[in-house]
Amino acid sequence: MIQGIKKLRLFVAAAAVSVLAACQTAPPPPAAPVVVPQYTPRAPTTPFGASVNTIVPMLRADGLRQTINRDLGPLETIWHVRAALNVAALSCTGSQYSRIVSDYNAWIGNNKSYLRNANNAIISKFRREVGNGYKQAHDRHQTSLYNYWSFSPLRRPFCDQAVQVSQRAIVTKPDEMEIFGAQALMELEKPFTDFYLAYEEYERDLDAWRRQYAPEQARDAADETINTTGLTEGG
Repeated sequence: MIQGIKKLRLFVAAAAVSVLAACQTAPPPPAAPVVVPQYTPRAPTTPFGASVNTIVPMLRADGLRQTINRDLGPLETIWHVRAALNVAALSCTGSQYSRIVSDYNAWIGNNKSYLRNANNAIISKFRREVGNGYKQAHDRHQTSLYNYWSFSPLRRPFCDQAVQVSQRAIVTKPDEMEIFGAQALMELEKPFTDFYLAYEEYERDLDAWRRQYAPEQARDAADETINTTGLTEGG
């Protein structure tokens, strides 16, 4: 009798366990591994959409770039400002720049003698330094000067500076031209000096990108540097 009761209790306990197990929810299947897509950032791009072959003038010991506007006398300086405003008058379009043409013409008209002396002084300098063929050398210099100011990627920031300079030019007196010329040349060159710094930063960023994401391009770039300069970086 006692054994029968024990067997009954065991049977009831086993049945309860079976019912409890049946009521429990089965564990979810293991989650599938997350696949992270491989992403390569785009290569850096040049500032202002400039050519990847842009050559940045070297930085001199005095902190200035070695451009056509270096080592000028006062008359040469004002002539280079005149060239810049001439380019601006021809190429700066839009209502915000409309006054440049009239300002430029007024400035030229008010300072004919001063500007004529500046041009004659420059020609005389070429005659002394070059001798025969000075006219051709002077023409090449003028072409290079106009090409410098006509750098199309910087058209907008250059025109922004030019319209500010032109407004001061028309109220500048002859005895103030030397001071005006030095300040104006620095202001007109600012978009270019800023661009050179930005372009050098782009080159550094591009080199870092190549080393991380395109090592074969980094090797090709290093080989090209060796072939064109004969020196590796730091050599």
